[in-house]
Amino acid sequence: MQINKKIYTTLVIALLAISTIAVAIPMASAEITFAPTLDPISGPVGTEVEVSAGPNGASPFSTVTVYLDALSGAVLGTGSATATGSYSIDVEIPPTTAGEHYLVVNDGETESNGTIFTVEPRLVIQTVPATFGSGPYTVLPGDSLILTGDGFAANDDITITFDNEILPNSFEITSPTVTTDSTGSFGASIIVPSTVTLANFGLYNVTAVDEATNNATDSVYIDYYILCTPSSGPRGITITISGRIAPNEAYTVRFNGAAIGTGTTTATGAYSVDYTIPGVLSEISYPVDILWNLTETRDTTFTVTASPIIDVSPLTGIVGANIGITGEGFIPGANLTLFFGSSILNTTAMGFGPSVATGPSSGNIPASSTFVVPALAVGSYAIKVVDQFGATSNTIIFSITATPVFMVETRQTTYVQMDFISLKSQVTSAVDAWIEIKMPSGLMFWSGMLEEDQWQMVNGYYQIPNDALSLTWWPIASDAPTGTWNFTIYAYGEGPGAKLDTNLFEVVEKPTLQTVLDRLDTMEASITNLFTSTKGDIIAVINTKAGQIIAAIPDLDTIDAKLVSIDGAIATLDTKLGTVETAVSNLNLGSMGADITAIKGDVATIKTSIGTVNTAVSNLDAKVVSLAGEVATVKTNVGTIQGTVTSIDGKVATIDTGVGSLQADVSDVAAKADQTPVWIAVVLSLVAAIAAIFAVITIRQKIAG
Repeated sequence: MQINKKIYTTLVIALLAISTIAVAIPMASAEITFAPTLDPISGPVGTEVEVSAGPNGASPFSTVTVYLDALSGAVLGTGSATATGSYSIDVEIPPTTAGEHYLVVNDGETESNGTIFTVEPRLVIQTVPATFGSGPYTVLPGDSLILTGDGFAANDDITITFDNEILPNSFEITSPTVTTDSTGSFGASIIVPSTVTLANFGLYNVTAVDEATNNATDSVYIDYYILCTPSSGPRGITITISGRIAPNEAYTVRFNGAAIGTGTTTATGAYSVDYTIPGVLSEISYPVDILWNLTETRDTTFTVTASPIIDVSPLTGIVGANIGITGEGFIPGANLTLFFGSSILNTTAMGFGPSVATGPSSGNIPASSTFVVPALAVGSYAIKVVDQFGATSNTIIFSITATPVFMVETRQTTYVQMDFISLKSQVTSAVDAWIEIKMPSGLMFWSGMLEEDQWQMVNGYYQIPNDALSLTWWPIASDAPTGTWNFTIYAYGEGPGAKLDTNLFEVVEKPTLQTVLDRLDTMEASITNLFTSTKGDIIAVINTKAGQIIAAIPDLDTIDAKLVSIDGAIATLDTKLGTVETAVSNLNLGSMGADITAIKGDVATIKTSIGTVNTAVSNLDAKVVSLAGEVATVKTNVGTIQGTVTSIDGKVATIDTGVGSLQADVSDVAAKADQTPVWIAVVLSLVAAIAAIFAVITIRQKIAG
């Protein structure tokens, strides 16, 4: 069946409209229609929580934002939904009050949803001063404690109590008053109750409770104590055994049962003994204790470990080389010093020293550590690393090798634009090298590879042959930037740190006419011609005893040029190089501010930036280039003027200008006026009308089908 053309057209238009609507409908669509999953669902301030949802949890590819409590609350984090609308965002619970809070999600649409996260109170204890080691701190009555808390009720008073876990003792702190801020957080410095007696020493829970009964607990020992700093390490280190007992007591410190120090404690009960771990001890734990008042003791342990081990790579190098070093078995967190023979490499400039410390828990030298070979004589040196407690590594023998003579630099320190850069060299060992030449801006001018086998031995030294680097590729362009350039040669593949040699050189401008003018007295220079190039540059032709020079000059003032006369098409100028005659057209007088200031009879006065002259009006080569009514625009070889046409005789018009009357050729204007006969214009109009009629007929036929 044949479909009517009008029906076919209507169907096509309808299908196009439907397809447009279909494109506007997203393939998958979802808003935040169900609550996210939280992991975990409770915890103190600072808890990391994963906020997530499966497919259709949000609009596909949308940005999902997590808020605290409401869209007006703090933004906790953002993430992107997948093509299916699932998402997973990690957030951290900020300081806020205890209890239930919603973590609300929104994907930019109108729907939002949230899941409850329960904030739990938290209390953290710090001693002043802090004791050494992990686990609960140990303090004595009257000591200061710093407490920090968060996740309590807002703007509530906090009650702090000390409760012994074994003995039925409880002590309440009433001063100072501790109050939370608007987020339920607080910080306080309190005094350990002085009413705690020796009989009540032990582990105490410190509890903070707000008016809404929200509470949190941390632990602290109230007791005499002894500790070793550090608590473990290799033989040969010096440890400090310290702590606090009763004030003003005579004491004895023992290591593995042997007395190693005695004394009397201070008014605060403090004591301290330094002890060097003997080299004969085995790698086990040893008891350490303090004895006073005949029977009172406190004890701890010290563990002897293996000596630290280092490794150095490579084992040879020249002065200034970067050498890698690894190591393990030092005291965790200790500062390190590297000994290179009798020299101590303990400055940042040398790449090692006090700024290098072991990991706080590993006791290893940090990864990627290096040191720089010091400026010492060629020979072998013992390398070892010692930490701040005296833990000493094994010894590594390192050899400083002779620094080879390596001199490669540009042959000149100053080059002129259009010169060629060349190199000179004196090298005792050929290497694979990389060469870079950079311009003042830092941009690369040239870079390239020089292979080891391309060097040539000449008189006991390796040199670079001219063809090895294609030196003909190194001409300095005539417009190359002037200033300080940089030449550097590197050991190939070793990076910028393997610099072998470098130098700076200057690039200066190519010689100009000014250079010539500065030496006129010795060159016997005389000017023979002047002309303006197609680019507008003024070019001077100068004869010297060394030959002819053609040079661009910035302006005629450079040669003190003065316009003397214009005779016909020839202009005469006086310059410091002599008198020169040149065509008026060569000078481009218009660019020199040329202006006709007066016309009297057959004489015109012309003023320019290099002088004022009188010349015959006929020398102006005046021509009328346009007519607008009686107003004529006249072009001369020194500029354009306007005036009123007073008469026309053949192809010569008399024109009255503001500076006088002159006669000008009007033949160009007449020729232009005759270029389009009237009958041609009529024919063109008829053709256009016929084309329009034909177009209308064609359109009607197509509509009719």
